[in-house]
Amino acid sequence: MSFRVLGPHERGRFAPEAWGCLIGMAATGTLGPTELELVIERALAQFDGRISLDDIRALLDGSAPDDLGSGPEPVTVH
Repeated sequence: MSFRVLGPHERGRFAPEAWGCLIGMAATGTLGPTELELVIERALAQFDGRISLDDIRALLDGSAPDDLGSGPEPVTVH
């Protein structure tokens, strides 16, 4: 089994508990490699500053803000 190594721009963003949660989920097969990458990328895009365990839980539960466009189309006024 391989584990993702955080790049320098990512290293300081995840709290140890948050990263441990993701690694644990990957180790048990709850998150596959592609899903793990998606969660990491969404967390980095959606949360400012340090990413906590609560942030990861919110993202996985679907209660985190979705900035990646998977929700309804935004309403525009012309």
